[in-house]
Amino acid sequence: MRFYLDQPIAVSAEAAQAAFVDPAFYQSLGELGGISAPEVRSFSQSPGHVHMELGYRFAGQLNGPAKRILDPEKITWSQVTDVDLPNRRTEVRMVPDNYQGLLSFSGWYELRRESDDNCTQHFEGDLRVRLPLLGPLAERAIGGSIRQNLAETAHLVERYVNAGNTGNQDEGNEGAQGSGAKGSGARASGARAPGAEGPATEGSGAEGSATEGAKPRSDGDD
Repeated sequence: MRFYLDQPIAVSAEAAQAAFVDPAFYQSLGELGGISAPEVRSFSQSPGHVHMELGYRFAGQLNGPAKRILDPEKITWSQVTDVDLPNRRTEVRMVPDNYQGLLSFSGWYELRRESDDNCTQHFEGDLRVRLPLLGPLAERAIGGSIRQNLAETAHLVERYVNAGNTGNQDEGNEGAQGSGAKGSGARASGARAPGAEGPATEGSGAEGSATEGAKPRSDGDD
């Protein structure tokens, strides 16, 4: 299933990208939408590029069919992001720790300037759930969770920036500051676990309805 989403964020594109690649932003997050707080597994920055790997654990409730196939304790994954700093474009992929043959997700997004104090996160992704008969239903459920997750994360970015946590922006064009998960001076765009809401959950919005402010559309199964 391919899908497209435009998520408004009420801060500048520069401030949003600074938050999205700041490891301290992810370390400040609690559980969100049935997902554990992220663990920063690796972080590195070089001129014009940021690479980050975040670890997540599913913390929601599985529905009946999924319970017969999946062990909730094994639903963990890495979110790997590679960021083109000057263009504010981020490539995202999900790497499951288990069940690698059942679930895959990859996508990209850009932070697009709308005004001095507003931007849009334009997101395009490809989600695949390889389960006989249940796959399309699970994809629609997870797709709805992706939209909810992006909207909730946008509000957390706004709160983080408005609390004064991002400092001055430099468009990510300065030299690298080395690697290490504890540094928080990165300036770029990233994503918080899109596509990684885990298998279909109870009350997860199986029809994939968008949250307020987002403008989604989906191509359905390819």
